[in-house]
Amino acid sequence: MKISCTIDINSTPEDVWYWIGTPERALMWQASISKTEIVQATPDMIGTTFRETVEENGRGVEMRGVVTGYRENGLLAMHLDSKYHCVDVEYRLEEIGNRTRLTQDATIRFKSFMEALSILIGPAFKKKIADQSRREFATLKELCECGTSRADVGDKPQG
Repeated sequence: MKISCTIDINSTPEDVWYWIGTPERALMWQASISKTEIVQATPDMIGTTFRETVEENGRGVEMRGVVTGYRENGLLAMHLDSKYHCVDVEYRLEEIGNRTRLTQDATIRFKSFMEALSILIGPAFKKKIADQSRREFATLKELCECGTSRADVGDKPQG
């Protein structure tokens, strides 16, 4: 199952990346993720492994992930695996004039009994995930465009 979502944000790619490129800040706009932890970091980020907990209706599923593509301020790609499914997701940022176009492409593959069940519930599940992505992107857009600064979220200036 393939799902894509695109949004234009009135911010620079660096400002959008600020919220995408660090797992702790991504928790602020990705409502379904309740916990994230880097297991092993690599110098160039590709190959970095992590765990995150995705929650829905009070139930959590642990997903293990690996960064498969990384270009600061431009690309973040990951492979995630749970007992029910695996997901390949890519976030791409493109500067267009005074704004940034963010595109998310995801491929979801179900495992075991969920694979058979997905034939029945696939269209509804796809719609639900696409709606969730749009809501999360709206939150991200608000964070980027409202002028929330690093100081507002407790970051120290880089220098």
